[in-house]
Amino acid sequence: MADTTTTTFSLTKPEVGASADTWGTKLNTNLDTLDDLLDGTTAVKPNLTASQWQVGGTAVTSTAAELNVLDGIPATLTATELGYVDGVTSAIQTQLNAITADDWVTTARIADDAVDADRLSNTLGDLSGHGISNVGLNAGDKITFTDNTDMRFTVNGNEEMRLEADGDLHVDGDLIAFSTTISDETLKYDINPIDHALDKVAQLTGVTYKYLKDGMESAGLLAQDVEKVMPCAVTERKLPMHKNDGNKYKTLNYDNLHALLIESIKELTAKVEKLENK
Repeated sequence: MADTTTTTFSLTKPEVGASADTWGTKLNTNLDTLDDLLDGTTAVKPNLTASQWQVGGTAVTSTAAELNVLDGIPATLTATELGYVDGVTSAIQTQLNAITADDWVTTARIADDAVDADRLSNTLGDLSGHGISNVGLNAGDKITFTDNTDMRFTVNGNEEMRLEADGDLHVDGDLIAFSTTISDETLKYDINPIDHALDKVAQLTGVTYKYLKDGMESAGLLAQDVEKVMPCAVTERKLPMHKNDGNKYKTLNYDNLHALLIESIKELTAKVEKLENK
């Protein structure tokens, strides 16, 4: 018989009963080979059992299936980088933690509770950039974005409101606001009739005008004139759609003038009746 070699690392196995003068040399060569294998520079392929091997003094309890996620990753990973499979801080875990909602929208589907809230960014950013045309809880309740045409608001399967690119807002129902349509007596106090309504109307001037923004022609009153006789009808607000300069401009609530006009008609009627009775 002749000398043989081991299956994995081809270590020399001296022939039993032979090579008496060369055993020492062959064993020394094998020991040098083993030393090289264990110096950290030569690839080894051990069959390791979970919890029975350590990295940096920390026992690794991951199973073969869990470690299999590393298939295809270069063999130059460090112990710290490998530690993520066992809860150890790692560069890979840091990269996973840094993934935001923007990243998930373009690359994956987020299942219910699949991603922790602290892994999501505060905003999805520009939805159009992610190819999203609808947002909402379900198909019955959603906001639909069209291609620079309008935004549509759907509730319970029915479109209830549409905001068009030209600024028009269409609502399939009543607009209820504090300063306009809420009029129940039980919601008010310090109720007083308008005195000298006819004299106040006489101080107002109906005018036609054009807006500086777009040249649109309209007719109405000037807020400064109304403020002199009925201050409650005038409010100062910022107008980002007209003058986005941060300044406040006077706006007029025309509903407030209904009471003034009604009382002025009543005063005028009373004067006419008085003249007719002479």
